[in-house]
Amino acid sequence: MIGLRRAAVAAILVALSACATGEITEPPEVTLADIRFHDGSLFEQKVGVVLRIRNPNDARLAVDGYRFALELNGKPFAKGMNADGVSVSRLSEATTEAEVTVTTLDIFRQLKLLPKRKGVDYHLTGSLILAGGERRTLPFEQTGRVELFAKGQE
Repeated sequence: MIGLRRAAVAAILVALSACATGEITEPPEVTLADIRFHDGSLFEQKVGVVLRIRNPNDARLAVDGYRFALELNGKPFAKGMNADGVSVSRLSEATTEAEVTVTTLDIFRQLKLLPKRKGVDYHLTGSLILAGGERRTLPFEQTGRVELFAKGQE
């Protein structure tokens, strides 16, 4: 009887430790990977915003969808969402793309600033929606700069 209790306790401890190692303990890093122009008309452009999701955890990250807002040079540029799931292996990264609609006027405004700024400052905010019973969301925020000209090429 005592041996059976010890075996049951050991099995419970093993099960609990397996659950603990499968948890997301560190927030994933979400960065802007690319902006791709797909299609357009006189008034609107279809743009693909590519996000890179880095998973620093020792467990797979199952993302069921995400939403985001992107500012370029301090001005709102695009808001988007994607309901396509993406699975990011443990200690790995993956990219995902959301198609958004941007006004042609907003794109021209950004292009007009390029010669003065010689780069693009961006601010990305949003949240990942994790798959699973809890439907937990993980917020993200990232700021950066993309230099468009190498030194001496201005």
